[in-house]
Amino acid sequence: MRGKRHPSHLSQPSQPSHLSHLSQPSQPSQPSQPSHLSQPSHLSQPSHLSQPSHLSQPSHLITPAFIDLHVHLREPGQTAKGDIAHETAAARAGGFGTVVAMANTTPPTDTVERWQAMQERFAQSAQVRVIQCACMTKDRAGREPVDAAALKTAGVIALSDDGSTPQDTGVMREVAYRAAEAGLLLIDHCEDPTSSRRGEIDFATRDLELARETGARFHLQHLSATEAVEALREAQKDGLPVSGEATPHHLAFTAAAIARWGTNAKMAPPLREEHDRQALLTAVADGTLAAIATDHAPHTAEEKARPFDEAPNGIIGLEAAFPVCYALLVKSSLMTLEDFLARLTTGPAKILDIEVPAISVELDLNSHNILDINQFHSKSLNCPWNGYPGWGKVLRVF
Repeated sequence: MRGKRHPSHLSQPSQPSHLSHLSQPSQPSQPSQPSHLSQPSHLSQPSHLSQPSHLSQPSHLITPAFIDLHVHLREPGQTAKGDIAHETAAARAGGFGTVVAMANTTPPTDTVERWQAMQERFAQSAQVRVIQCACMTKDRAGREPVDAAALKTAGVIALSDDGSTPQDTGVMREVAYRAAEAGLLLIDHCEDPTSSRRGEIDFATRDLELARETGARFHLQHLSATEAVEALREAQKDGLPVSGEATPHHLAFTAAAIARWGTNAKMAPPLREEHDRQALLTAVADGTLAAIATDHAPHTAEEKARPFDEAPNGIIGLEAAFPVCYALLVKSSLMTLEDFLARLTTGPAKILDIEVPAISVELDLNSHNILDINQFHSKSLNCPWNGYPGWGKVLRVF
């Protein structure tokens, strides 16, 4: 028996105010990074910007490039849906310089050898820096924990069975102890097989209690239910090493969107009610949810053309994230621009326990942006974003 461990530690848009109070940031040398966190050589090495900096045009801003904690690149094994080249091109077009790739590849990324093979793929075709998760359990089957210590030694920094979670609390407890011992982050999809509200709440509560028991760091993915957000908020007040994220689609839509968009508004967890959407907006604004993450999940048009109950869950979102969320959160005056950018940069970096990479993005903050998915770079276009009234544009990542 293991002993108890202790944790170590939408109203109409309005015009944003100018950021004249932001001083020019200092330019320290670029922080060194482990080799497995290196960025593609075609990205230039600008002086690291720890805070946003305005250019001569007041509406243009240079800030650290965004970090997405939750993407599906579909390679290997699912390349009809997407692949590293297309999905990382979408990331770059969306302002992201770093993405965290989930391990639900085919076969699952559950061993050192498979994880190392992914590094070779990224070196060949990734357009941005990719951090590859490894699975929590062997074959992502939820029955037997992976060798966390060996994966950590190889360079892994996070484990996730995203797409599901170990349903057996005993298995998850062992995963958590091993992760705590190895110093790995656990990124968990808190959901039962039916995608029920109760399931999300129960599995979020389970993970929070395991964080308390084991000292493992838990990050709760794509929360959608008010009660799960409240449970996370209370756990953070207790000082537990836990964090959470919201997706652009859960911030923008409710279940009512299914009537218009059908399977292109089908995801797991599902879109919920207006009071849940408002709770998510509040939690992003107050920092309970320290990251906005896309859960970018490409699927083919043929798959999404199936009857609703048979179609796969998930939508794309890398190129929608900034204009959608900037409109919802900053132009609506729910939060400041600085705090909003933190949810895309320093917030995710802190969750991963990494430095903010020395990659920058230039933004146009005063551009009305009606989204056109035919301009997106993803291999698949499954989403409800076409015609969405966003705000702001990504001009370049460099």
